Amino acid sequence: MRDVTPGAVIDVALFRLRRIWARPLRPRRADQQRAVQMSNVMVVHAVHKLELDLPEVTVGAVAEQLDVDPSTASRLVNDAVGAGFVEREESEFDARRARLRLSPRGRRVREVVVASRRAYVDSLIADWDEADREVFARLLTRFAEASVAHPPDLSHLDRRIAEAIAETTVG
Repeated sequence: MRDVTPGAVIDVALFRLRRIWARPLRPRRADQQRAVQMSNVMVVHAVHKLELDLPEVTVGAVAEQLDVDPSTASRLVNDAVGAGFVEREESEFDARRARLRLSPRGRRVREVVVASRRAYVDSLIADWDEADREVFARLLTRFAEASVAHPPDLSHLDRRIAEAIAETTVG
């Protein structure tokens, strides 16, 4: 029996959407390369947002924004720097730290990615009436804000997964 509660339906839809948003920047075949990797786009978006909110963007701030550990953020930032999307400068506040900024190339890539996503969304809802588009935008924004304000408590997830695996191997 399928779970058709609103939470279940939303969960499935969000999973499908996540795959759709990641797909355009993933190579279709192993021998294909994209001009930009999804990880670079994630760093570009993080640095852009942080530049709006902070006097200085650091690898630590990128780690928090992307919800990854500092060593992962450092690798991702290094990749984005190597690709020419992010620049490192000396910190104005702490000589031991590097300040991160989007390069002109990074800003342009962000503009193109955002414009492409927005055009895609517009095409999906083009035949919706204006009231439906406005309601959807309002409710989706409300949902996104609630998810940021109340992130899931995953402290027991590893234990529950281990228990579920153990249940299936017994007997």
